[in-house]
Amino acid sequence: MSEMQDTGNKKKIVLISVIAIVVVILIAGLMWYFISKEKSEEDILRLNQLYETLQSKNSYSFTTTLNDNNKMYYATLENKAYIDTIYKGIESKFIIKEGNSYLLMDDAKTYYTYQNNETDLNKVELELKNIKELEHEKGDEKIENRTYKYEEYKTLTTFTMMDTSEIKENEEVKTRFYFKGDKLAYIKTIIGEKQELLKVDISYDVDNNLFEIPSDYKEM
Repeated sequence: MSEMQDTGNKKKIVLISVIAIVVVILIAGLMWYFISKEKSEEDILRLNQLYETLQSKNSYSFTTTLNDNNKMYYATLENKAYIDTIYKGIESKFIIKEGNSYLLMDDAKTYYTYQNNETDLNKVELELKNIKELEHEKGDEKIENRTYKYEEYKTLTTFTMMDTSEIKENEEVKTRFYFKGDKLAYIKTIIGEKQELLKVDISYDVDNNLFEIPSDYKEM
């Protein structure tokens, strides 16, 4: 009877040891997984991901808003672009297609053609392309009670609506891009002690009619 008890005890010890080893392996595996995941998330360049996403899309719109008097709406579809900008309450609209840019004047129902000019055709993608390869810093910041991850670049972008004509020599300039997951939510421009925060909205549903000059508009 004693021998049987010893054998049973040994089996229990072996079983407990096996279970303990399995548990240790599982814990180690989970720790490795979460550490690897955290590192991979740290290595992600969200601005680069956004650039690649926009490049892959046939159409998208990109809106930046400071307030009702200062905002920009950009839309693109099949090598055409539409830009509606309100700056200090003054609105300007452009359609860019077929190598030309067309300035629309809604009040007079007229338009002016800039021949062989498509400078802003790929406005958003070109700006992101110029920025994404620059050195940057990462951080977290709370905006309106929500914490966002940001990428900060020491450069000035064309997204800003600040008056940049009086930037002092050696004045520090930075731009932060705030992300909710991989979605761009805000762009902050920092010039010395001044800051501007633009809310960003990106959509992949674009109205094809935006790229057509209204039939009742006359060319100037």
